[in-house]
Amino acid sequence: MMRIHIWNLKSSKKFLSFGLAVVFACAGLSVSASAQKTRPINEIQGEKTVSPYENQNVRIDGVVTARTRTGFFVQTPDDKTDANPNTSEAIFVFTKTEPGGEATIGNLVSVTGMVTEFRPKQEPASLPITELSMRKGTDFVSVTSKGNPLPKPIVLSVNDFASNKFYQLEKYEGMRVTADALTVTSPTGGRIDQKNSRADSNGIFYAVLKGIPRPFREPGMDIYDFIADEVAKTNPQIPVFDHNPETIRIESSAQLGAPTIEVTSKAEIRNLSGVMHYGYQAYSILVDVDSKHSVSGLIAAKPLPPPSDKQFSIASANLENFFDDVDDPNIKEDITTPEGFELRLKKISRAFREYLQLPDVIAVIECENLLTLKRLADRINSEEVAAKKSNPKYEAFLIDGNDGRGIDSGFLIKTSRVKVNEVFQFGKDEKYIHPTKKDEIFLNDRPPLAARVSIGDTSFTVVANHLKSFRGFDDEKDAPNVRLKKRLQAEFLAKWVGERQKANPNEKILLVGDFNHYQFSDGILDVIGTLTGNPAPKEKVLIPTEDLLEPNLTNLVDLIKADAKYSYLFDGQAQVLDHFLINDAMKKHLAGFGFARLNADFPESYRGDGNRVERYSDHDVAVGYFNISDAPIVTASSPKPADSPKPVPSRGSTKSN
Repeated sequence: MMRIHIWNLKSSKKFLSFGLAVVFACAGLSVSASAQKTRPINEIQGEKTVSPYENQNVRIDGVVTARTRTGFFVQTPDDKTDANPNTSEAIFVFTKTEPGGEATIGNLVSVTGMVTEFRPKQEPASLPITELSMRKGTDFVSVTSKGNPLPKPIVLSVNDFASNKFYQLEKYEGMRVTADALTVTSPTGGRIDQKNSRADSNGIFYAVLKGIPRPFREPGMDIYDFIADEVAKTNPQIPVFDHNPETIRIESSAQLGAPTIEVTSKAEIRNLSGVMHYGYQAYSILVDVDSKHSVSGLIAAKPLPPPSDKQFSIASANLENFFDDVDDPNIKEDITTPEGFELRLKKISRAFREYLQLPDVIAVIECENLLTLKRLADRINSEEVAAKKSNPKYEAFLIDGNDGRGIDSGFLIKTSRVKVNEVFQFGKDEKYIHPTKKDEIFLNDRPPLAARVSIGDTSFTVVANHLKSFRGFDDEKDAPNVRLKKRLQAEFLAKWVGERQKANPNEKILLVGDFNHYQFSDGILDVIGTLTGNPAPKEKVLIPTEDLLEPNLTNLVDLIKADAKYSYLFDGQAQVLDHFLINDAMKKHLAGFGFARLNADFPESYRGDGNRVERYSDHDVAVGYFNISDAPIVTASSPKPADSPKPVPSRGSTKSN
């Protein structure tokens, strides 16, 4: 078979137009009419998300504006653009591997290829990216001139986001853009090295134009999930969450040679320039190699105030894969190096001692085993003594569950002040039938762990929870089981609380931990509504539940300021996964609640810095302050966690908000 090599062919446009036709004809190959005529990029892009030339061979002319590991961007010179603001003047040329020297930034080039619309297989509802795909040995890049000025970047403005449509930036796809001022909403991410307790930066973070509020996960079914769900689309009452299209994904090191940008949430970036791309269901700016941006306003963790001698505090801390340096032969767990485990002990101990002010009870989520948790307790106690402070005498409590990786829930209880009456696990043997495989499997991978404790004359029961994650929630194969398990876990726990309250209406109960769901319905499930006794109406959720509680529980998240309602950040969305649910008997003691900002707002690269307390986990810590007596305590300044409002009233309504 004859193979034609014209990858680096450099000739005049006239020769190329005629010569290629002759060469291909001699080879017995055909060339489409589209490839014989240069098409304006704006004509190929069109006004819609899908090109009118999809799957056709075309030729384009333009200036190379950016290079990546898999291709390059080409944009029409400013003097050759059309007058239509709704058509993009740029396109990504996909080469699969790093492009050659012909695609040097500033070169005016002629490129042939096939127009394709790319979307990841795992995101069928995602917007497609219009690309020009080059086939090696068939398509070519020809340099017309070098050192050309780059097209002037579009200055992004708040008006570009006014429509609030998830495709609103399609008109700039592939084009050079600049932002005068951005506010970071989610810090720089990274690739975690679990073994060594470190992370390498990936240079990716999220931001909004200055003046646009921070985006939060809102009630309803995510619009991308809604589009892909045929059942949901038949129900007009299912609420839809718009996916916060005002969010911009920033890929600081995607362009070849561009350095990573390390930022915390709330930092401000000025004069950032790059090309507009799309990925992970968000429009993205691939930052220019020579971007003249500046960064200011990086934040740091702040200590919480200690409770008064008439108060106590309870914390819920997801430690994120807290594995030790000992190989447990009973499970296939991650094994941390001695140096890596020492680093984690150092950071977590410092966080609990200096920033959380040694809570009286700490519900610990994602810990390997009792020995691991005891080593943390010993570290905290010894470091307090070494600092010539009173020994808190933390004791560790943990009972193994069913999790395949060996992570469990436990407690650190300050026995210098707290009397432990009983610690017990429940629901470990509960099973249900897998909806597709039809086999019987465990309901609770990490069964709830309860501790009955007393501080002075006040006794209460706190339950540490780690419910099923969202992993597989939208996967066609796994979703039926994941959704069923999440619903059944919520119902099981709600029934347990209901029976407990019925047996003893005066028992003070708290459910804390990582519930892996929002404080509202996501249109598919309402886990927290089920647990508080206030589930979403059946017509507004795909998988409804009954009201299983009376009286209801109160979610303390509902009582704090809107801009403080987050414990976790995912793809730029601030959201609550860690909750504090309390019954009426416990609510009489409530003094304040909030989240200690120690992790979510900080770059992954901080994880390996032993001199920083931040980023020992990916979750912030939920902290509740309570009065020992149920009588209201009036003080000039009651303690409250960072970012929380004024302490909520000690007494309130019996129904959750």
